[in-house]
Amino acid sequence: MQTRGIEMSQLYTLIRDSTNLTEVQAKILDHEQVALQFAADISKNQVYLCAKGKNSDISVILLAVRPSYTHSQTFFKAGDTFLRDELSIVENVFSTGRKVAGRMELDQGRKVAVTGYPIVDNAGVPFAVVCFVSSSLDQQQVLTDTGSLALQVPFDGKDYYGIRPQDGVIILDSLGRIIYSNDMANDLYMVLDKEAVESQEIIGHTIVRFPLVDEVMKTGRPVFGDEVSENMTLSAWGLPIISGGKVTRTVLILTDVTAIREKEKQILVKDSVIKEIHHRVKNSLNTIAGMLRMQARRAKDPDTKDALKRSVNRILGISQIHDILASQSGGQIDMDVLLDRICKLSVDSLTFCPVRVVREKGSDPLIVDSEKAVPLAIAANELIHNAIDHGFNGMDKGILIVGTSLDEEKLHVYIKNNGHPLSPEVKDMNSSGLGLQIVRNLVEIELKGSFELRNDGEFVTADIYCSRALMGA
Repeated sequence: MQTRGIEMSQLYTLIRDSTNLTEVQAKILDHEQVALQFAADISKNQVYLCAKGKNSDISVILLAVRPSYTHSQTFFKAGDTFLRDELSIVENVFSTGRKVAGRMELDQGRKVAVTGYPIVDNAGVPFAVVCFVSSSLDQQQVLTDTGSLALQVPFDGKDYYGIRPQDGVIILDSLGRIIYSNDMANDLYMVLDKEAVESQEIIGHTIVRFPLVDEVMKTGRPVFGDEVSENMTLSAWGLPIISGGKVTRTVLILTDVTAIREKEKQILVKDSVIKEIHHRVKNSLNTIAGMLRMQARRAKDPDTKDALKRSVNRILGISQIHDILASQSGGQIDMDVLLDRICKLSVDSLTFCPVRVVREKGSDPLIVDSEKAVPLAIAANELIHNAIDHGFNGMDKGILIVGTSLDEEKLHVYIKNNGHPLSPEVKDMNSSGLGLQIVRNLVEIELKGSFELRNDGEFVTADIYCSRALMGA
């Protein structure tokens, strides 16, 4: 279905060029466009909006809509014109101001069923006709009547549920009695109503066990929800049809979502298990860090103390990552949220001078696969620790910039600091320290990406580039 803005433009242009309708009447037709699609879906008919042309002997098709779940072409298209005799049903609706049903023969000699309903303005004057056209001559009037009534209600596009062939459709009257039910709805509803199962007929039954229907009738607003019965879960959508300020009919759409809900439960269980694993890994790492702290306090050699201290910081950094992952849900992680936490925790725990952290983010969230987020976060954490330990060592203050960006092919994470520049030895990755070796291995082996460390003006810059597709970004 086309967007509302495009339809409005086409409809207004056609009304202005082909009819004598007023601005108010044109707005009434414009407000009915979303409801027109629903009318086509619920009636299983092609629906046409017709009006008299500038020449009153001519009828103009203003809008043509087919059911959204079909792919066939409409019999007519917007802009088609017909003489009065060719669309006699439309002329009869204008003459009587009432619903008219009949048949029409197409050019190919094929007959179709047509039911026309008047559309009236605020003065009660018919100024347009909505026609329901079915290739079957056994047109179900309860469906076309419901579709016509739906056009009289302000219809918000966000409330519209696109009806599909596999959906069960039930229509209720103002007392909650079933006046229509398709075959799919019969099978689904009999799971809920044992009396209907015994009689094998649900038409005329008052619907049972549906608080959703009571809410629709009480509030006069669309309602969504699930109904669970024994081993079946039904997704339900109720739409009120309002006339004279009262709910005169309710359209109930039922869909069997048992398998979907079961899969959702499995995903929730899996997500909970993964969170618990991250939580336990964090606790284990904290325990290890505590043991290393004790060993560092007892160590007498300064180099040993320093090595143990670095190991503790590295382990705590990885622990922080698992703590963050334990608080996020699903198979994908917002990398920017992860980096925000890493920056804050690292600066709070490691810095010995004031450090201003600058976070640079792209316009879109940096969402990556959770399995790839861990090595990427560990690498970024190592580089942030490296910038704080070495870059700002002995300085009065510093600037740390941590940024992310995406292009069509690459994911880019960069860490910059305005601390001490790189020495020639550090630039040589093969002879650099353990931290940079860890980063290089994680990026190049685990993430199949590239890593570069360089002096860039007043900043030392570390760049990580990874394939966007591989990262699931």
